[in-house]
Amino acid sequence: MNNLLRSPEIIAKFLKINKVNTVFGLCGGHIMPIWMELDKAGIKIIDTRDERAAVFMAHSYSEFSGKIGVALVTAGPGLTNALTGIANAHISRVPLLVISGTPPIFQENRGALQDINHVEIVKSVTRYSKTVRHESLIVNEMNQAFYHALGIIGESGPSFIEFPTNVLRTKVNISQIFKEFYEPIVKTFPLP
Repeated sequence: MNNLLRSPEIIAKFLKINKVNTVFGLCGGHIMPIWMELDKAGIKIIDTRDERAAVFMAHSYSEFSGKIGVALVTAGPGLTNALTGIANAHISRVPLLVISGTPPIFQENRGALQDINHVEIVKSVTRYSKTVRHESLIVNEMNQAFYHALGIIGESGPSFIEFPTNVLRTKVNISQIFKEFYEPIVKTFPLP
C-alpha cells in the first residue's frame, strides 16, 4: 500500500473535501503542479487574463454562492497584480483564499525568478498570510487559512497561502497528516 501523496494532491484533496468546486486563476510556472492536480480532482478552473480579475471573480463567487472564493496566482507580478482584489476583499470582509507559489526555499533572497516576499506584501490586507515551508504542514496551514478566511477565527476576509516549488515537488507520508485536518470545515455564511 502506498502511503505517499504528492504535495499538490494534498492541496487539491483538501479543497475538494471542503467543497471547493471552482478556482479562478492565471497559470504560471510556480503554481503549475497545483493547477494540474486541481484539474485531475475535477475542480473547475476559470482561467483569466489577469490576476486581479481572478481575485475579483473569486470575490464575486464568494458573495453570490455563500462559499469561500479561491484564486490561484503565480509568484512575483502574479501576486502583486492580485493585490488590489485582495485589498478589496479585505475591506468587504469577503471569505477568500488566495494561493500562490514561490521559488524554492534554498533560493530565497538569492535572486531567483520572481523572488519577492509575498507574505509581507499582503500581510496588512489579509486575515492570514503564510508560506508553507514543509510538506507535512500543508493541511494544517490550509486549515488555518480557511478558518481565518471564513471568520471562524476573527472576522472573515482574505487569507493568503503560498507554496515554495521545492515543497510542491515532494511527497508526504499520510501518517504525517492529522486525520482531523481532513475533516470538512462546515461554515457557510448568509447571502445578502
